[in-house]
Amino acid sequence: MRRAIIDLDAIRGNVRALRAAVGGAQSMVVVKANGYGHGAVPVAQAAVDAGADWLGVVDLTEALALRAAGIRAPVLAWLHDPDSDLTPAIEHGIDLGVSSLRQLAAASGANVHLKVDTGLGRSGAAPSEWAALFEEAAVAQRSGRIRVRGLWSHLAGADDAAQVAAFETAVSAARAAGLEPELLHLAASHAALRLPDARFGLVRFGIAAYGLGGEFGLPLRPAMTLEATVVSAKRVAAGTGVSYGHDYVTPRETTLALVPLGYGDGVPRHASGRGPVRIGERVYRVAGRVAMDQLVVDVGDDPVTEGDRAVLFGDAAAGNPTAGDWAEAADTIDYEIVTRIGPRVQRVYVGHGSRPPVPARSDVTAVWRGNVATPEAMAELGARIAAELRAGDLVLLNGELGAGKTTLTRGIGAALGVRGAVTSPTFVLARTHPRVDGPPLVHVDAYRLSSALELDDLDIDFEASIVVVEWGKGLLEHVTTDWLEVDIERPHGMEHLNSADAAAEVEPREVTLTGHGPRWKEWVDAAGH
Repeated sequence: MRRAIIDLDAIRGNVRALRAAVGGAQSMVVVKANGYGHGAVPVAQAAVDAGADWLGVVDLTEALALRAAGIRAPVLAWLHDPDSDLTPAIEHGIDLGVSSLRQLAAASGANVHLKVDTGLGRSGAAPSEWAALFEEAAVAQRSGRIRVRGLWSHLAGADDAAQVAAFETAVSAARAAGLEPELLHLAASHAALRLPDARFGLVRFGIAAYGLGGEFGLPLRPAMTLEATVVSAKRVAAGTGVSYGHDYVTPRETTLALVPLGYGDGVPRHASGRGPVRIGERVYRVAGRVAMDQLVVDVGDDPVTEGDRAVLFGDAAAGNPTAGDWAEAADTIDYEIVTRIGPRVQRVYVGHGSRPPVPARSDVTAVWRGNVATPEAMAELGARIAAELRAGDLVLLNGELGAGKTTLTRGIGAALGVRGAVTSPTFVLARTHPRVDGPPLVHVDAYRLSSALELDDLDIDFEASIVVVEWGKGLLEHVTTDWLEVDIERPHGMEHLNSADAAAEVEPREVTLTGHGPRWKEWVDAAGH
Protein backbone atom coordinates (compact mmCIF):
# COMPACT_ATOMS: atom_id res chain seq x y z
CA MET A 1 0.00 0.00 0.00
CA ARG A 2 2.84 2.40 0.89
CA ARG A 3 6.24 1.89 -0.69
CA ALA A 4 9.58 3.62 -0.96
CA ILE A 5 11.29 2.08 -3.98
CA ILE A 6 15.04 2.30 -3.44
CA ASP A 7 17.16 1.90 -6.57
CA LEU A 8 20.51 0.56 -5.39
CA ASP A 9 21.87 0.82 -8.92
CA ALA A 10 21.30 4.57 -8.62
CA ILE A 11 23.30 4.59 -5.37
CA ARG A 12 26.13 2.66 -7.01
CA GLY A 13 26.14 4.88 -10.08
CA ASN A 14 26.09 8.03 -7.97
CA VAL A 15 28.99 6.87 -5.81
CA ARG A 16 31.06 5.93 -8.86
CA ALA A 17 30.42 9.33 -10.48
CA LEU A 18 31.26 11.19 -7.28
CA ARG A 19 34.47 9.26 -6.73
CA ALA A 20 35.57 9.96 -10.28
CA ALA A 21 34.86 13.67 -9.84
CA VAL A 22 37.20 14.12 -6.87
CA GLY A 23 40.24 12.48 -8.36
CA GLY A 24 42.56 10.71 -5.96
CA ALA A 25 40.83 11.58 -2.69
CA GLN A 26 39.37 8.72 -0.69
CA SER A 27 35.59 8.73 -0.29
CA MET A 28 33.31 8.26 2.69
CA VAL A 29 29.60 7.66 2.05
CA VAL A 30 27.45 8.83 4.94
CA VAL A 31 24.60 6.47 5.86
CA LYS A 32 23.40 8.16 9.06
CA ALA A 33 19.70 8.41 9.94
CA ASN A 34 18.96 5.05 8.32
CA GLY A 35 20.77 6.07 5.17
CA TYR A 36 18.82 9.35 4.89
CA GLY A 37 15.66 7.25 5.07
CA HIS A 38 16.76 4.87 2.31
CA GLY A 39 17.96 2.03 4.55
CA ALA A 40 21.44 2.16 6.05
CA VAL A 41 22.48 -1.44 5.47
CA PRO A 42 21.54 -1.88 1.79
CA VAL A 43 22.82 1.60 0.95
CA ALA A 44 26.09 0.94 2.76
CA GLN A 45 26.59 -2.31 0.90
CA ALA A 46 25.81 -0.66 -2.44
CA ALA A 47 28.25 2.15 -1.66
CA VAL A 48 31.02 -0.30 -0.79
CA ASP A 49 30.23 -2.25 -3.96
CA ALA A 50 30.79 0.98 -5.89
CA GLY A 51 34.19 1.59 -4.30
CA ALA A 52 33.49 3.72 -1.22
CA ASP A 53 36.52 3.59 1.08
CA TRP A 54 34.67 4.55 4.26
CA LEU A 55 31.18 4.72 5.72
CA GLY A 56 30.05 7.49 8.05
CA VAL A 57 27.36 7.41 10.74
CA VAL A 58 26.41 9.67 13.61
CA ASP A 59 26.60 7.37 16.62
CA LEU A 60 27.89 4.04 17.78
CA THR A 61 24.45 2.40 17.61
CA GLU A 62 24.28 3.08 13.88
CA ALA A 63 27.83 1.80 13.42
CA LEU A 64 27.16 -1.43 15.31
CA ALA A 65 24.08 -2.07 13.17
CA LEU A 66 26.34 -2.07 10.10
CA ARG A 67 28.70 -4.50 11.75
CA ALA A 68 25.79 -6.75 12.78
CA ALA A 69 24.74 -6.82 9.13
CA GLY A 70 28.12 -8.17 8.12
CA ILE A 71 29.56 -4.94 6.70
CA ARG A 72 33.29 -4.79 7.38
CA ALA A 73 34.28 -1.55 5.62
CA PRO A 74 35.90 1.16 7.76
CA VAL A 75 33.28 3.13 9.68
CA LEU A 76 33.49 6.48 11.49
CA ALA A 77 30.97 7.47 14.21
CA TRP A 78 31.23 10.99 15.58
CA LEU A 79 28.50 11.97 18.05
CA HIS A 80 28.59 10.43 21.52
CA ASP A 81 26.46 10.61 24.64
CA PRO A 82 28.63 11.74 27.58
CA ASP A 83 27.75 8.48 29.35
CA SER A 84 28.32 6.23 26.32
CA ASP A 85 30.45 3.14 26.72
CA LEU A 86 32.76 3.34 23.72
CA THR A 87 34.31 -0.10 24.30
CA PRO A 88 32.21 -1.74 21.52
CA ALA A 89 33.90 0.59 19.03
CA ILE A 90 37.23 -1.00 19.87
CA GLU A 91 35.79 -4.53 19.78
CA HIS A 92 34.20 -4.00 16.35
CA GLY A 93 36.87 -1.87 14.68
CA ILE A 94 34.88 1.37 14.53
CA ASP A 95 36.73 4.69 14.37
CA LEU A 96 35.51 7.47 16.67
CA GLY A 97 35.26 11.20 16.12
CA VAL A 98 36.66 12.99 19.17
CA SER A 99 35.92 16.64 19.96
CA SER A 100 37.21 17.12 23.49
CA LEU A 101 39.69 15.96 26.12
CA ARG A 102 36.92 14.07 27.90
CA GLN A 103 36.02 12.15 24.74
CA LEU A 104 39.69 11.49 24.09
CA ALA A 105 40.04 9.83 27.50
CA ALA A 106 36.85 7.79 26.95
CA ALA A 107 38.13 6.55 23.58
CA SER A 108 41.21 4.87 25.01
CA GLY A 109 42.15 1.93 22.79
CA ALA A 110 40.35 3.24 19.70
CA ASN A 111 41.32 4.75 16.39
CA VAL A 112 40.24 8.39 16.58
CA HIS A 113 39.63 11.31 14.25
CA LEU A 114 40.15 14.57 16.11
CA LYS A 115 37.43 17.07 15.21
CA VAL A 116 38.04 20.81 15.22
CA ASP A 117 35.48 23.58 14.89
CA THR A 118 36.53 25.78 11.98
CA GLY A 119 33.41 27.94 11.91
CA LEU A 120 30.25 25.80 11.97
CA GLY A 121 29.72 26.29 15.70
CA ARG A 122 28.63 22.73 16.44
CA SER A 123 30.80 19.86 17.70
CA GLY A 124 34.57 20.03 17.45
CA ALA A 125 37.22 21.59 19.63
CA ALA A 126 37.24 25.40 19.59
CA PRO A 127 40.47 27.05 18.36
CA SER A 128 41.39 27.91 21.95
CA GLU A 129 41.28 24.17 22.77
CA TRP A 130 43.29 22.86 19.85
CA ALA A 131 46.72 22.99 21.47
CA ALA A 132 45.65 21.08 24.59
CA LEU A 133 43.73 18.46 22.58
CA PHE A 134 46.59 17.88 20.15
CA GLU A 135 49.18 17.70 22.91
CA GLU A 136 47.18 15.17 24.95
CA ALA A 137 46.40 13.15 21.82
CA ALA A 138 50.10 13.01 20.96
CA VAL A 139 50.96 11.80 24.47
CA ALA A 140 48.20 9.17 24.34
CA GLN A 141 49.38 7.97 20.94
CA ARG A 142 53.00 7.66 22.04
CA SER A 143 51.90 5.60 25.03
CA GLY A 144 49.82 3.32 22.80
CA ARG A 145 46.47 4.31 24.30
CA ILE A 146 45.02 5.59 21.02
CA ARG A 147 45.82 5.93 17.36
CA VAL A 148 45.13 9.30 15.79
CA ARG A 149 44.02 8.25 12.34
CA GLY A 150 42.30 11.45 11.24
CA LEU A 151 41.79 15.17 11.70
CA TRP A 152 38.58 16.69 10.42
CA SER A 153 35.97 19.43 10.47
CA HIS A 154 32.71 20.36 8.72
CA LEU A 155 31.84 23.36 6.59
CA ALA A 156 28.97 25.75 7.21
CA GLY A 157 28.51 26.71 3.57
CA ALA A 158 28.68 30.42 4.41
CA ASP A 159 32.38 31.32 4.14
CA ASP A 160 33.98 28.05 3.10
CA ALA A 161 37.27 29.60 1.99
CA ALA A 162 37.84 31.01 5.49
CA GLN A 163 37.08 27.62 6.99
CA VAL A 164 39.55 25.92 4.66
CA ALA A 165 42.19 28.33 5.89
CA ALA A 166 41.23 27.65 9.51
CA PHE A 167 41.46 23.93 8.92
CA GLU A 168 44.92 24.28 7.42
CA THR A 169 45.91 26.16 10.58
CA ALA A 170 44.59 23.27 12.68
CA VAL A 171 46.57 20.78 10.58
CA SER A 172 49.76 22.77 11.15
CA ALA A 173 49.07 22.90 14.91
CA ALA A 174 48.50 19.13 15.04
CA ARG A 175 51.75 18.47 13.24
CA ALA A 176 53.59 20.84 15.53
CA ALA A 177 52.33 18.73 18.46
CA GLY A 178 53.85 15.64 16.87
CA LEU A 179 50.75 14.24 15.15
CA GLU A 180 50.71 13.05 11.54
CA PRO A 181 47.09 11.97 10.85
CA GLU A 182 46.86 9.86 7.73
CA LEU A 183 43.38 11.19 6.89
CA LEU A 184 42.46 14.86 6.65
CA HIS A 185 38.83 15.55 5.78
CA LEU A 186 36.76 18.69 5.62
CA ALA A 187 34.52 18.63 2.53
CA ALA A 188 31.07 17.09 2.25
CA SER A 189 29.13 16.78 -1.02
CA HIS A 190 28.92 20.41 -2.11
CA ALA A 191 32.45 21.46 -1.20
CA ALA A 192 33.95 18.22 -2.51
CA LEU A 193 32.57 19.00 -5.96
CA ARG A 194 32.82 22.79 -6.01
CA LEU A 195 35.83 23.62 -3.85
CA PRO A 196 38.86 21.48 -4.78
CA ASP A 197 41.00 23.10 -2.06
CA ALA A 198 38.69 21.52 0.53
CA ARG A 199 39.21 17.93 -0.59
CA PHE A 200 42.43 17.05 1.24
CA GLY A 201 42.84 13.25 1.52
CA LEU A 202 39.21 12.18 2.01
CA VAL A 203 35.80 13.62 1.18
CA ARG A 204 32.44 12.76 2.72
CA PHE A 205 29.49 12.23 0.40
CA GLY A 206 26.10 12.52 2.03
CA ILE A 207 23.07 13.77 0.12
CA ALA A 208 24.78 13.59 -3.29
CA ALA A 209 25.17 9.82 -2.95
CA TYR A 210 21.38 9.62 -2.90
CA GLY A 211 21.07 11.73 -6.05
CA LEU A 212 19.74 14.80 -4.24
CA GLY A 213 20.98 18.13 -2.92
CA GLY A 214 21.10 20.23 -6.06
CA GLU A 215 22.73 20.31 -9.46
CA PHE A 216 26.33 19.11 -9.43
CA GLY A 217 26.93 18.74 -13.15
CA LEU A 218 27.14 14.96 -12.76
CA PRO A 219 24.82 12.18 -13.94
CA LEU A 220 23.33 11.59 -10.48
CA ARG A 221 19.95 9.88 -10.08
CA PRO A 222 17.54 10.10 -7.15
CA ALA A 223 17.46 6.69 -5.51
CA MET A 224 14.08 6.90 -3.74
CA THR A 225 10.62 6.88 -5.27
CA LEU A 226 7.77 7.32 -2.77
CA GLU A 227 4.50 5.84 -3.95
CA ALA A 228 1.23 4.38 -2.72
CA THR A 229 -1.87 2.71 -4.07
CA VAL A 230 -5.02 4.79 -4.51
CA VAL A 231 -7.41 3.25 -1.99
CA SER A 232 -10.54 5.22 -2.89
CA ALA A 233 -11.79 7.18 -5.89
CA LYS A 234 -15.24 8.73 -5.67
CA ARG A 235 -17.32 11.32 -7.47
CA VAL A 236 -18.42 14.29 -5.42
CA ALA A 237 -20.53 17.34 -6.13
CA ALA A 238 -19.29 20.87 -6.58
CA GLY A 239 -18.86 22.61 -3.24
CA THR A 240 -17.63 19.53 -1.38
CA GLY A 241 -15.20 20.32 1.43
CA VAL A 242 -12.05 18.21 1.52
CA SER A 243 -10.07 17.14 4.59
CA TYR A 244 -9.84 18.93 7.94
CA GLY A 245 -11.00 22.51 8.06
CA HIS A 246 -12.28 22.42 4.47
CA ASP A 247 -9.34 24.52 3.31
CA TYR A 248 -10.14 23.11 -0.12
CA VAL A 249 -13.64 23.05 -1.60
CA THR A 250 -14.27 21.42 -4.96
CA PRO A 251 -15.08 24.04 -7.62
CA ARG A 252 -17.03 21.57 -9.74
CA GLU A 253 -18.24 18.00 -9.79
CA THR A 254 -15.08 15.95 -9.64
CA THR A 255 -13.33 12.76 -8.57
CA LEU A 256 -11.39 12.68 -5.31
CA ALA A 257 -8.58 10.11 -5.04
CA LEU A 258 -7.47 9.02 -1.58
CA VAL A 259 -3.77 8.20 -1.15
CA PRO A 260 -2.73 6.36 2.07
CA LEU A 261 0.28 8.54 2.94
CA GLY A 262 0.28 11.24 5.58
CA TYR A 263 2.39 13.04 8.10
CA GLY A 264 2.51 9.81 10.13
CA ASP A 265 4.58 8.47 7.23
CA GLY A 266 6.75 11.58 6.99
CA VAL A 267 4.79 13.51 4.35
CA PRO A 268 5.07 17.14 5.51
CA ARG A 269 1.77 18.64 6.63
CA HIS A 270 3.21 22.03 5.74
CA ALA A 271 2.88 21.02 2.07
CA SER A 272 -0.92 20.81 2.36
CA GLY A 273 -2.55 22.18 -0.76
CA ARG A 274 0.79 22.39 -2.55
CA GLY A 275 2.55 19.02 -2.62
CA PRO A 276 2.62 17.40 -6.10
CA VAL A 277 1.28 13.89 -6.73
CA ARG A 278 1.50 11.99 -10.00
CA ILE A 279 -1.30 9.60 -10.90
CA GLY A 280 -1.13 8.12 -14.37
CA GLU A 281 0.46 10.62 -16.70
CA ARG A 282 -0.65 13.75 -14.86
CA VAL A 283 0.68 15.62 -11.85
CA TYR A 284 -1.88 17.08 -9.43
CA ARG A 285 -1.66 18.97 -6.16
CA VAL A 286 -2.74 17.77 -2.73
CA ALA A 287 -6.29 18.95 -2.13
CA GLY A 288 -6.69 20.32 1.39
CA ARG A 289 -4.72 19.32 4.42
CA VAL A 290 -2.36 16.38 4.68
CA ALA A 291 -3.70 14.17 7.47
CA MET A 292 -1.80 11.68 9.62
CA ASP A 293 -2.48 8.68 7.42
CA GLN A 294 -3.77 10.00 4.11
CA LEU A 295 -4.06 12.82 1.64
CA VAL A 296 -6.60 13.65 -1.05
CA VAL A 297 -6.04 14.54 -4.69
CA ASP A 298 -8.66 16.24 -6.89
CA VAL A 299 -8.25 14.51 -10.27
CA GLY A 300 -11.18 16.18 -12.02
CA ASP A 301 -12.74 13.97 -14.66
CA ASP A 302 -9.62 11.89 -15.27
CA PRO A 303 -10.25 8.12 -15.14
CA VAL A 304 -8.54 7.42 -11.81
CA THR A 305 -9.67 4.29 -9.96
CA GLU A 306 -8.85 2.30 -6.86
CA GLY A 307 -5.58 0.45 -7.29
CA ASP A 308 -3.92 3.13 -9.42
CA ARG A 309 -0.35 4.11 -8.54
CA ALA A 310 0.24 7.50 -6.96
CA VAL A 311 3.81 8.83 -6.91
CA LEU A 312 4.69 11.66 -4.56
CA PHE A 313 8.30 11.98 -5.63
CA GLY A 314 11.02 10.18 -7.53
CA ASP A 315 13.16 10.73 -10.59
CA ALA A 316 12.17 13.69 -12.76
CA ALA A 317 13.56 11.83 -15.77
CA ALA A 318 10.69 9.35 -15.34
CA GLY A 319 8.13 12.16 -15.27
CA ASN A 320 7.75 12.16 -11.50
CA PRO A 321 7.66 15.06 -9.07
CA THR A 322 10.89 15.28 -7.10
CA ALA A 323 11.85 15.44 -3.46
CA GLY A 324 12.98 18.96 -4.30
CA ASP A 325 9.46 19.83 -5.44
CA TRP A 326 8.11 18.65 -2.09
CA ALA A 327 10.84 20.57 -0.28
CA GLU A 328 9.78 23.73 -2.07
CA ALA A 329 6.14 23.06 -1.21
CA ALA A 330 7.03 22.55 2.46
CA ASP A 331 9.64 25.32 2.68
CA THR A 332 12.44 22.92 3.59
CA ILE A 333 15.24 20.93 1.91
CA ASP A 334 15.12 17.64 0.05
CA TYR A 335 17.39 16.08 2.72
CA GLU A 336 14.49 16.35 5.16
CA ILE A 337 11.88 15.07 2.71
CA VAL A 338 13.55 11.68 2.23
CA THR A 339 14.97 11.30 5.72
CA ARG A 340 11.63 11.73 7.46
CA ILE A 341 9.90 8.87 5.58
CA GLY A 342 8.75 6.61 8.40
CA PRO A 343 8.74 2.89 9.18
CA ARG A 344 5.16 2.27 7.99
CA VAL A 345 6.43 2.81 4.46
CA GLN A 346 7.84 -0.46 3.16
CA ARG A 347 11.29 -0.16 1.60
CA VAL A 348 11.50 -2.15 -1.63
CA TYR A 349 14.99 -2.55 -3.05
CA VAL A 350 15.58 -2.81 -6.77
CA GLY A 351 18.65 -2.84 -8.94
CA HIS A 352 21.29 -5.45 -9.68
CA GLY A 353 22.10 -7.40 -6.51
CA SER A 354 19.39 -5.41 -4.73
CA ARG A 355 18.98 -7.76 -1.78
CA PRO A 356 20.26 -6.36 1.50
CA PRO A 357 23.23 -8.36 2.75
CA VAL A 358 22.52 -11.29 5.03
CA PRO A 359 23.66 -10.20 8.48
CA ALA A 360 26.05 -12.24 10.47
CA ARG A 361 24.33 -14.16 13.21
CA SER A 362 23.96 -11.87 16.18
CA ASP A 363 26.48 -12.37 18.94
CA VAL A 364 23.61 -11.72 21.34
CA THR A 365 21.93 -15.10 21.61
CA ALA A 366 20.36 -17.34 24.22
CA VAL A 367 19.40 -21.00 24.01
CA TRP A 368 16.85 -23.05 25.96
CA ARG A 369 16.19 -26.76 25.49
CA GLY A 370 13.38 -28.82 26.92
CA ASN A 371 10.79 -31.48 26.24
CA VAL A 372 7.25 -30.72 25.14
CA ALA A 373 5.11 -33.72 26.02
CA THR A 374 1.89 -33.37 23.99
CA PRO A 375 0.35 -31.49 21.06
CA GLU A 376 -1.61 -29.47 23.60
CA ALA A 377 1.62 -28.49 25.32
CA MET A 378 3.11 -27.54 21.95
CA ALA A 379 0.13 -25.27 21.28
CA GLU A 380 0.54 -23.80 24.76
CA LEU A 381 4.18 -23.02 23.96
CA GLY A 382 2.91 -21.26 20.85
CA ALA A 383 0.59 -19.18 23.03
CA ARG A 384 3.53 -18.17 25.25
CA ILE A 385 5.46 -17.06 22.19
CA ALA A 386 2.41 -15.16 20.89
CA ALA A 387 2.29 -13.05 24.05
CA GLU A 388 5.63 -11.56 23.03
CA LEU A 389 4.91 -11.02 19.33
CA ARG A 390 4.38 -7.67 17.61
CA ALA A 391 4.55 -6.22 14.13
CA GLY A 392 7.90 -6.86 12.47
CA ASP A 393 8.63 -10.04 14.44
CA LEU A 394 10.00 -13.15 12.77
CA VAL A 395 9.79 -16.72 14.07
CA LEU A 396 11.66 -19.47 12.20
CA LEU A 397 10.49 -23.07 12.74
CA ASN A 398 12.79 -25.97 11.95
CA GLY A 399 12.00 -29.67 12.16
CA GLU A 400 11.17 -32.66 10.02
CA LEU A 401 7.70 -33.47 8.74
CA GLY A 402 5.29 -34.16 11.58
CA ALA A 403 7.54 -32.62 14.22
CA GLY A 404 4.86 -30.18 15.34
CA LYS A 405 5.67 -26.93 13.56
CA THR A 406 2.09 -26.33 12.43
CA THR A 407 0.77 -27.30 15.89
CA LEU A 408 3.02 -24.65 17.42
CA THR A 409 1.83 -22.09 14.85
CA ARG A 410 -1.77 -23.04 15.58
CA GLY A 411 -1.14 -22.15 19.22
CA ILE A 412 0.33 -18.81 18.16
CA GLY A 413 -2.68 -18.08 15.95
CA ALA A 414 -5.21 -19.02 18.63
CA ALA A 415 -3.54 -16.76 21.19
CA LEU A 416 -3.39 -13.87 18.73
CA GLY A 417 -7.06 -14.32 17.85
CA VAL A 418 -6.48 -14.61 14.11
CA ARG A 419 -9.27 -15.29 11.65
CA GLY A 420 -9.23 -18.50 9.65
CA ALA A 421 -7.97 -21.94 10.59
CA VAL A 422 -4.21 -22.22 10.93
CA THR A 423 -3.20 -25.21 8.82
CA SER A 424 -0.08 -26.14 6.95
CA PRO A 425 0.41 -23.61 4.12
CA THR A 426 2.25 -26.19 2.00
CA PHE A 427 0.08 -25.77 -1.09
CA VAL A 428 -0.17 -21.95 -0.92
CA LEU A 429 3.36 -21.16 0.36
CA ALA A 430 2.09 -18.24 2.42
CA ARG A 431 -1.24 -17.67 4.11
CA THR A 432 -2.22 -14.40 5.79
CA HIS A 433 -4.50 -14.57 8.83
CA PRO A 434 -5.99 -11.14 9.62
CA ARG A 435 -6.80 -10.00 13.14
CA VAL A 436 -9.48 -7.68 14.43
CA ASP A 437 -6.95 -5.70 16.43
CA GLY A 438 -3.27 -5.96 15.61
CA PRO A 439 -0.88 -6.96 12.84
CA PRO A 440 -1.79 -10.02 10.75
CA LEU A 441 -0.11 -13.39 11.14
CA VAL A 442 1.62 -14.54 7.95
CA HIS A 443 2.27 -18.30 7.97
CA VAL A 444 4.87 -19.38 5.42
CA ASP A 445 6.02 -22.81 4.28
CA ALA A 446 9.45 -22.36 2.68
CA TYR A 447 10.06 -26.06 2.02
CA ARG A 448 9.80 -25.68 -1.76
CA LEU A 449 11.80 -22.46 -1.96
CA SER A 450 15.35 -22.97 -3.06
CA SER A 451 16.74 -19.53 -2.22
CA ALA A 452 16.05 -16.35 -0.33
CA LEU A 453 15.43 -14.57 -3.63
CA GLU A 454 12.28 -16.63 -4.23
CA LEU A 455 10.81 -15.24 -1.02
CA ASP A 456 10.72 -11.79 -2.60
CA ASP A 457 8.04 -13.03 -4.98
CA LEU A 458 5.72 -13.68 -2.04
CA ASP A 459 5.61 -9.89 -1.40
CA ILE A 460 5.40 -10.24 2.39
CA ASP A 461 5.21 -6.99 4.35
CA PHE A 462 7.58 -8.02 7.12
CA GLU A 463 7.49 -4.66 8.88
CA ALA A 464 3.71 -4.66 9.31
CA SER A 465 3.15 -8.37 10.01
CA ILE A 466 4.03 -11.15 12.41
CA VAL A 467 5.73 -13.75 10.22
CA VAL A 468 6.10 -17.43 11.15
CA VAL A 469 8.12 -19.47 8.65
CA GLU A 470 8.39 -23.24 8.56
CA TRP A 471 11.54 -24.58 6.92
CA GLY A 472 12.94 -21.04 6.91
CA LYS A 473 16.42 -21.61 8.28
CA GLY A 474 19.01 -19.77 6.19
CA LEU A 475 16.44 -17.97 4.05
CA LEU A 476 14.98 -15.16 6.13
CA GLU A 477 17.54 -14.09 8.72
CA HIS A 478 18.35 -11.05 6.54
CA VAL A 479 15.01 -9.46 7.48
CA THR A 480 16.08 -8.57 11.01
CA THR A 481 18.88 -8.96 13.54
CA ASP A 482 16.34 -9.83 16.26
CA TRP A 483 14.37 -13.07 15.79
CA LEU A 484 13.27 -16.30 17.48
CA GLU A 485 14.32 -19.68 16.13
CA VAL A 486 12.49 -22.86 17.21
CA ASP A 487 13.95 -26.31 16.47
CA ILE A 488 11.64 -29.28 17.08
CA GLU A 489 12.92 -32.85 17.06
CA ARG A 490 10.65 -35.90 16.87
CA PRO A 491 11.51 -39.00 18.90
CA HIS A 492 13.52 -41.53 16.94
CA GLY A 493 11.43 -44.41 15.60
CA MET A 494 8.49 -42.20 14.53
CA GLU A 495 9.82 -41.45 11.07
CA HIS A 496 7.46 -43.98 9.48
CA LEU A 497 4.39 -42.05 10.62
CA ASN A 498 2.74 -39.50 8.40
CA SER A 499 2.03 -35.99 9.66
CA ALA A 500 -1.51 -36.77 10.85
CA ASP A 501 -0.42 -39.92 12.68
CA ALA A 502 2.48 -38.14 14.31
CA ALA A 503 0.23 -35.37 15.55
CA ALA A 504 -1.82 -37.96 17.43
CA GLU A 505 1.20 -39.39 19.22
CA VAL A 506 2.08 -38.20 22.69
CA GLU A 507 5.82 -38.88 22.73
CA PRO A 508 7.60 -35.73 23.82
CA ARG A 509 9.38 -33.51 21.33
CA GLU A 510 12.70 -31.95 22.15
CA VAL A 511 12.38 -28.22 21.54
CA THR A 512 15.28 -25.77 21.28
CA LEU A 513 14.53 -22.06 21.47
CA THR A 514 17.27 -19.74 20.24
CA GLY A 515 16.79 -16.02 20.77
CA HIS A 516 18.81 -13.84 18.40
CA GLY A 517 19.30 -10.22 19.40
CA PRO A 518 18.78 -8.51 22.77
CA ARG A 519 14.98 -8.73 22.92
CA TRP A 520 14.61 -12.41 22.11
CA LYS A 521 17.69 -13.28 24.17
CA GLU A 522 15.98 -11.79 27.21
CA TRP A 523 12.77 -13.71 26.48
CA VAL A 524 14.55 -17.04 26.02
CA ASP A 525 16.58 -16.46 29.17
CA ALA A 526 13.33 -15.92 31.05
CA ALA A 527 11.78 -19.03 29.46
CA GLY A 528 14.53 -21.14 30.95
CA HIS A 529 13.74 -20.11 34.51
